[in-house]
Amino acid sequence: MSRHRTASPATPAHWRRGLLRRIALTIALKLALLTALYLLFFSPSNRPQIDDAAIDRRLLPTR
Repeated sequence: MSRHRTASPATPAHWRRGLLRRIALTIALKLALLTALYLLFFSPSNRPQIDDAAIDRRLLPTR
């Protein structure tokens, strides 16, 4: 005589709902962090202006 517990049908759905919520929150936080990093460090406003004169100064310095 062994006793087996059976899971109720609501238990897996509740577990999946919590897991999906946690995954969605993690993805949203990662996207927010990547957007903040892009805006702070990699946006076009943070890039140096490069022209022919700047390249000449870097590659062929005057003595």
